[in-house]
Amino acid sequence: MEWFWDHSAAEANRWDPKASPLLAASLEEQSPAMVITCQYDPLRDEGDAYARTLAAAGVPVQPVQARGHVLTSLTMVDVPPSNKGFRARMADGLRSFCT
Repeated sequence: MEWFWDHSAAEANRWDPKASPLLAASLEEQSPAMVITCQYDPLRDEGDAYARTLAAAGVPVQPVQARGHVLTSLTMVDVPPSNKGFRARMADGLRSFCT
């Protein structure tokens, strides 16, 4: 993960909420969010923490946990058999923000 930080954010910017939203002083005014995490993603715990923090701040959040998946597997249409269920949950979650 250090390699990714080194290629996406300068050391001085890593504590900016734009680089890591969990560092924001206040999350109450955030837009509704869907936070999708995959079981075998190295950033899964951070994604789960973000969803919990948004919910605690009163922000409408739809957490979707893709059990048995790696980070990029949700983009592999029709490859993992379990994708159909997760895609349906994502669609339902997104629709819930429109009502």
